[in-house]
Amino acid sequence: MKILHSSWTRRLVLSAGLAAGLMTSSALPVLAQNTAPVVIASSEDVISLDPHMLDSNNPTGSVIWSIFDSLVRRAPDGSPVPRLATSWERLDDVTWRFKLREGVKFTNGEVFDAQAVKINFDRMNTAPFNTLQQLYAQTGLKEVKVVDEHTIDLVTEAPTVNMLYWLAEAFIAAPKYITDTSPDEVALKPVGSGPYKLGSWQRGDRLTLVANEGYWGEAPSAKEVVFRAIPEMSSRVNELRAGTVDLAIGITPDVADQLNSDVSDAVMNEGLRKMHMGISLNGEQPALKEVKVRQALNHAVDVPTIIEALLNNTTAPLKSIVNPPNNNPDLKPFAYDPERAKQLLTEAGFGEGFPLTIQYSTRFAGGKEVSEVVASYLEPLGIRSTIEAVELGQFRQQLSSASLKGIYFQGWAALINPSVELVILTCGHVDNSSGYCNPDYDKLVQEASQTLDDAKRKDLEFQAQSIVWNDAPWLYLWRLPNVFGLSKRVAYDFRADNYLEPYLITVK
Repeated sequence: MKILHSSWTRRLVLSAGLAAGLMTSSALPVLAQNTAPVVIASSEDVISLDPHMLDSNNPTGSVIWSIFDSLVRRAPDGSPVPRLATSWERLDDVTWRFKLREGVKFTNGEVFDAQAVKINFDRMNTAPFNTLQQLYAQTGLKEVKVVDEHTIDLVTEAPTVNMLYWLAEAFIAAPKYITDTSPDEVALKPVGSGPYKLGSWQRGDRLTLVANEGYWGEAPSAKEVVFRAIPEMSSRVNELRAGTVDLAIGITPDVADQLNSDVSDAVMNEGLRKMHMGISLNGEQPALKEVKVRQALNHAVDVPTIIEALLNNTTAPLKSIVNPPNNNPDLKPFAYDPERAKQLLTEAGFGEGFPLTIQYSTRFAGGKEVSEVVASYLEPLGIRSTIEAVELGQFRQQLSSASLKGIYFQGWAALINPSVELVILTCGHVDNSSGYCNPDYDKLVQEASQTLDDAKRKDLEFQAQSIVWNDAPWLYLWRLPNVFGLSKRVAYDFRADNYLEPYLITVK
């Protein structure tokens, strides 16, 4: 984690107009040092508070992580941490036994026990929740056995190396409440056992969490936390500097120095999210079905130069769809080679080029600028680009249905778990927005996820990485560098995967 105080070179147009719009700290009232809520500013609003409909890290995931608990929690390094389960063991290759924490109550007074786990897991395996919940699909879970009040067994079809990973996203809600309450109401009025409970929610504006006085763990330092939706990055920066925001999320490196003031600092860590231009194989341009065309797109774009110009050399080109240290070292970034790109297009029968729609949303800052630069690199190949901004809600829907038009700016898999990183590009997976499908790849990914021998699993994962890398369902870009703004009145260690854990924020 680095606190940034250096002067950043402002390049291209990512920060146009920002400096002129900065407000002085006297323009808005400064928060009282210790009594005011901790305010977190993100680019978007929370989507749903149903714990079994989670589909994004922040702010939705951050709020759900705060209201609900799961049997295990994923630490910043990807390792499992006990939460509602105090311990676990393998009884055999396909049976996991979990000892459950005693004395836990949900905020409506219901008791947490093994039956609560079973009711929640059964719900996750029914529509519509099983469209997003991956516990069953990715672990082969076939049976949830209540052994006693505080012991539960999970039985899978085959051995799995991913049980603990997916359990971290299998949140446990008050069982009677979710059984007797409509999903629409659950999504608005959640009942969990986490360190916070919902205070209020003004859609499109702000959501307030208040400390759960009956929480089983250590009470959070911040008694009240407000998540604010502030789409404009410049506005998030302004409010941080004015003292009305404590954490500003989704800041680009070129404006990081604007976060440094007498009340705030810029903080950066090496992010895990793999940025790319997704390539829609089933969209409006049939040329994208051809692997040589997709490889040509990768050779046509000078990614290192874009990183220098737009991101101030704060990251590096992707080398795999799997993050270090688990990436296949034999894979290298596609070299910038316009002649090779032209040759591949000709071999694929598209030597004269074709029209192409490039789409982006506000989900990740800089989408417009990246799309414009990519289009400029494709133009000499006869690829005539139309750049299209897509409203965030519509963009999410099109990602889920793999129905984007051509190529699109997106980031996925902010993880350090190779098996899970690989699974998102298997045929029909909920996160496979490009529509890529290769049965040979799928076979390797599935076999790896069921292989308990570390060396054998690593070999299978390396083979799978090689296949998908060369098939190029993405125009590979870079790992997203994370830049945050942090008020001097709080302390917090930011995670590389973009989840926030407000209960770990310390108010000074």
